[in-house]
Amino acid sequence: MAASRWRLRADGGWRMADGGWQMADGRWPHRPARFCHPPSAIRHPPSGIAIGPAIALSDLMKTRTTILAMVVLCAVACTKQEARQAQQDAKAKARQVADKVSAIVDVAVPFNGTEEDKQAREKQRFDEGWRRLDVFRNVRPAVAGPAQPAKPKVQITFVANGKESLKKMTPEMINSAPVAIPIKGDVNGPSVLKTQVYLDRLDFAVGAIDGRWGRNSAIALWWYQRAHGINAAEPGAVDEQTFRALAEAAGGVAPLVSYTLTDDDVKGPFVSVPQDMYEKANLDCLCYESKLEKLSERFHATQDFLELLNPDVEFSSLNAGDKIWAPNVREPVTQDRPDIARVVVSIRGNTFNAFDAQGNLIFHAPTTVGSKYDPSPNETVYVKDIIHDPYFHYQPTLFSEVPDEEPEAHLKPGPNSPVGVVWIALSKAHFGIHGTSDPDSIGYASSHGCVRLANWDAQEVSHRIAKNVQVEFLDTQRTTQTASQ
Repeated sequence: MAASRWRLRADGGWRMADGGWQMADGRWPHRPARFCHPPSAIRHPPSGIAIGPAIALSDLMKTRTTILAMVVLCAVACTKQEARQAQQDAKAKARQVADKVSAIVDVAVPFNGTEEDKQAREKQRFDEGWRRLDVFRNVRPAVAGPAQPAKPKVQITFVANGKESLKKMTPEMINSAPVAIPIKGDVNGPSVLKTQVYLDRLDFAVGAIDGRWGRNSAIALWWYQRAHGINAAEPGAVDEQTFRALAEAAGGVAPLVSYTLTDDDVKGPFVSVPQDMYEKANLDCLCYESKLEKLSERFHATQDFLELLNPDVEFSSLNAGDKIWAPNVREPVTQDRPDIARVVVSIRGNTFNAFDAQGNLIFHAPTTVGSKYDPSPNETVYVKDIIHDPYFHYQPTLFSEVPDEEPEAHLKPGPNSPVGVVWIALSKAHFGIHGTSDPDSIGYASSHGCVRLANWDAQEVSHRIAKNVQVEFLDTQRTTQTASQ
């Protein structure tokens, strides 16, 4: 009975007695092929139907051909679908890479890693030529702000023309020492240290604190006097009026504090950083070389001065919970609070000044501007980007003294990177405001780099400035050439 329901069609298909029919490959005409694999089984007529050898062979060949065609079509469909998925996956990965790359920027800037001339730096420390520069001569008088609440008077003992020294003085003796005035020239001692600490706490940075007077301290004091309407008999020198204003504004705090170290203060890794650029490129990070170096930057001081304050301390053996004496400097700024609306940099005056939207000077720091960076007189650029922990791209073509065929190198981030811990890119290619691996050199002439600040000052500026803020340059080499012609 079952066999009588099937009839062979001329086209190789099978017809049922009730009028339905089926293709030779087993598919029903009304069933769409929406699968991406060949059918698992082909429907065949029931056994018991006699078929001639030729017809059977023909049917088999047609069935095989149809199966192969279906496999090819399904494979093509799957390939297209997989291709689309692969393309989408590639785009997603590209976006992820782009996001990572946006945070890891290769900074290329003229820098060769050679040490500065310390003898030349010592000579520049007492050079008074800065007083003749445009940035100091063309300063508008300070605008009187709203009346501030009277600050409590600070008890200060002054000594006229007293001679000081930090030798054989304990931190307690330094804190309680009287103030010797005036402070100017090549002097050192507790009075100088107190002035440097107060200026630092009031955002008029002096570079690396060392208890010794010099160019950076005098310029910072000059700007503080101008910004606060202090009419000193000798601007840039400390008299009684100026010191009292500083001490009261800073709250009369002790210049030195006993500080308890935290886990982060002594945390490494610490590495030995070579001078050679290619050897630096092999390091996993350009980290601090020692606990002493890390703590010196934390307290805005030279390493020699921190050792002077702690003669019995073995810094390499320090652990969390240990105590050291350190300068009582301002706390680091770690969150964005953009209040800088304009920056003015004096190239030959080694001065970085930041103003708010009302034109008030709200931050000053010494800077070192590379000799290769010689913008046009009164050139203005703007902040293009702010990058923390930048990678450094060493390109020999940027150095006239290095053969162009020398290979390039990529250096990892770290405080001992040629650009320090932050890169504030300017709208002029390859130039920006950045940190340094040599804070003691800040404020003095340099052969390479851009607008260099001490790492702690660069870090603060990065949180107080924003994109598109204007940066102006004064006292360029071209200004000098124009004036001499």
